[in-house]
Amino acid sequence: MSLEFTDHPILPSPSDEEIVLLGESDPKLLEQLHQAHEGRIRASIEDPLRYGFDLEGWVRMQEGLNEFNEVLALGGNRSGKTTGCAKMVMDAVSKNEGGHIVCFSQNADTSIKVQQPAIWEMMPKEFRKKTKSIDGYINYSMQNGFTGSSFVFPDTKTRVDFKTYTQFSNNQTILEGFEFGFKNPEGNNIGAWLDEYLGDAALVNTLRFRLATRDSKMLIGFTPIDGYTPFIADYLKNAETLQTKPAELLRGQEVPVAQYSPSRDAAIVYLHSDENPFGGYDRIAKDLQGRPEDEIKVRAYGLPVKSANSLLPYFNTEVNVLSEEPNKYGMTFPDISDTSKYTVYQVVDPAGARNYTMIWAGVNDIGEVYIRSEWPDRATYGEWAMFGDPKWKYGPAAKKIGLNVEGYCELFKEIEEDLGLEVTERIGDSRFFARENENNDDLFTAFYDYGVSFIPSSGVMEEQGIAALDDWFSYNPNMEIDEANRPLCYIHSDCGNLIDSLINYNSRGKADESLKDFFDVIRYLRMSNGGEGPDFMSQGSMLTTKNNKGGY
Repeated sequence: MSLEFTDHPILPSPSDEEIVLLGESDPKLLEQLHQAHEGRIRASIEDPLRYGFDLEGWVRMQEGLNEFNEVLALGGNRSGKTTGCAKMVMDAVSKNEGGHIVCFSQNADTSIKVQQPAIWEMMPKEFRKKTKSIDGYINYSMQNGFTGSSFVFPDTKTRVDFKTYTQFSNNQTILEGFEFGFKNPEGNNIGAWLDEYLGDAALVNTLRFRLATRDSKMLIGFTPIDGYTPFIADYLKNAETLQTKPAELLRGQEVPVAQYSPSRDAAIVYLHSDENPFGGYDRIAKDLQGRPEDEIKVRAYGLPVKSANSLLPYFNTEVNVLSEEPNKYGMTFPDISDTSKYTVYQVVDPAGARNYTMIWAGVNDIGEVYIRSEWPDRATYGEWAMFGDPKWKYGPAAKKIGLNVEGYCELFKEIEEDLGLEVTERIGDSRFFARENENNDDLFTAFYDYGVSFIPSSGVMEEQGIAALDDWFSYNPNMEIDEANRPLCYIHSDCGNLIDSLINYNSRGKADESLKDFFDVIRYLRMSNGGEGPDFMSQGSMLTTKNNKGGY
C-alpha cells in the first residue's frame, strides 16, 4: 500500500527515503505516522481556532496584548494580519463569559466580505451552523454575513457586534452606554478590533472610555500601502524598536518587527509577508523585483514610509534627512560654514501671536541645498505642531516667548555664531514684513535699524511653490542613489519641526494650519531668486554684490 503525505508549508512530511525505510521496517508505525500527519492538517483546516498553526507575527501580537492595552498591527501584502486578529478575537469569545466585543470595518461591504468571514473561519467547528438557543444565536451566510451584524456565542454568552466607520461618522453616539470586554477574563480581554483604520482619533478616543470599565484591550489593523494617516503617525512618533529581522528583499537590511509607542503606550507589531507560508510569498517577491525600496518596505514588510496626505511624494527621511554620521547611502551633512563652498541664507516667517519660524540653509555651486538649522528647534522648544482630534494644533514651540526685533537680532547672532555661519542673504515673508506698526514702520525697516537687512519673499501662489519644492526632492527611486541620481535638497536631522511639516502638511486650511509655518519658510527659500531658488555666490562675486554680510 502506497501512502501519500500531503505537502504542507509548516508541517513537514517524511522524505521518500524515510517512507521506504520505515515501510520496510515497521509498516504499522508508518501508517500511524501518516494518520497523525493527515489528521493534524485536516484539524487545522476544520477547526483553525483550536488546531491551526500560529504565524510568527501572531505570536508578537499576542505578546503585545499581554503587555499593553493597545496593539497596532501593520502588515505587508498577504501577511495574515486580518486572520490573526480574527483568531485572537474568537479566542477571547470562546474562553470568557458574558463579554461584549465590537469589530469595526470601513463599510458594510468590507465588513461582510472581509472581517466577518475572517471571524467565521475561526468559529469552532461545532458552531459552524445555525445555532439558536436561550443563551446564544449564530446565523451566518457568505452573502450577508452574520444576521443582524452580530452573534452571541452559546458557550460563553459573549456578544460580538460588527459596525462600520461610516456608521460612527454619521452618528457618534452609537457606542454610548456600552462596556466592551470582559469582567473576569480568563484569556485575552479584547474589547474592540478596528480593521484597516483610516480615520482620526475620534473613534479610538470614544472606545477608550468604553474599554476602561472592564480594563479591556484594543486591536488596530492598518496596511500602509497609500501612506500613513496622522492618527497612525501618532503611534509611530518616536517609536522604540524592540525587535528586528533581516529583510531578504532589502539585501538583508534589519527592519523592525516589534516596537513600543511611547506617545500611546502601545505595542506596534509588523507582520512580514514572508512569515505567512500560506500567502503566496514567492509570487509577491517576484512581483517586487526591481521595485523601489520604499514600495518593498510597504508591501512586503508593512513599514510605513510616507504620509498618506503628503504633497511631496519623493521626500524620504532616509534620503533627504542627514546628520554627521553616514546614512546607508554613505551620505553625511556637510559643513555649510565653509564660505568657499556654500552661500548661506536665512528665511524668516513672522507671526503676531506665535514665535517666528526660521531656517538657515547653504547652497553650493551645483545648486544642492542643505538646511542646517531651524528655530524654534524641537530639541529645545518641543513640537511646533501636534496632531489633535481631529486636526493639527500648535505645540509648545509655537508659544510666544516675547522676543522683540532687537531680541530676534540677538537670537540670529547667537545661533549663527554657534554654527559658524556667515549669512549672505535674509528672506522675510513679504506680506507680514510689509505690515506697518504703530510707528508707521514695517519689519524691513525695523530690522534694518539694527543692521539686519531682509529682502521680501516671492509672492507667487502656494501651488507654484509646492510644485517647485517637488522638483527639489525628485530623483529616480528605481535606481541607485549616486552623483547623477539624487535630490537637490537635504535637511539636518536636528530640524524635527521642519521635517514633520514636510511629511504631513496637506494645505487643508484650518485642519493643517499649524503645519504651514515651517512649510512656508522652505517654500520661500525655494522660490527665491525669481523662482530659480537660492544662488551660490563665489567669493569673487561677493566682493561686488554683497554690501553688509547680513550684519548686526
